[in-house]
Amino acid sequence: MAKQSPRLSGIDRIDLNILSALFSRARISKVQMSAEVGISASRCYERMRQLEQAEIIRGYHADIDLTRLTSCMQFLVEVKVSSTHSKQFEKAALQAAEVISCHAVLGHTDYIIVVVAASVEKYQTVIADLRASTGSEFDFVTFPVSKTIKSSGQSDLRRTVGALTRGNLASS
Repeated sequence: MAKQSPRLSGIDRIDLNILSALFSRARISKVQMSAEVGISASRCYERMRQLEQAEIIRGYHADIDLTRLTSCMQFLVEVKVSSTHSKQFEKAALQAAEVISCHAVLGHTDYIIVVVAASVEKYQTVIADLRASTGSEFDFVTFPVSKTIKSSGQSDLRRTVGALTRGNLASS
């Protein structure tokens, strides 16, 4: 059998089932989850707490369609900043309410951010505010989102983990 990834060591099928249930239905009750997973509610809660402490569970979220809620536009933005302004950019992105996600990436782009705004003009204001907060100009490429095909909450965690580990956990 192939060696498990160090990040997955200690994660068994029950933990994966708990994570999978939370991934697709964050509002599932501990009683419902325990019945689904096949352990007591108290043991289920204890395992969830351990997964939280290991920072595998980072939070509990609803998958909300902001464009339907507020009739806003969504923009994927590739950002290239000078290395001396990276920390300022990250701080500004964290503080900007319209920046709903920010990922540092490798390659010719430094960050991929997702910005929501009521209009193109409001989006331009968000970018101008980010530039002002960063204290420097930065290069960016904007991709207005026309439709969301799949969000992370619509994935099957068991299938994803299985694909990434080639089924090592399924045989646990």
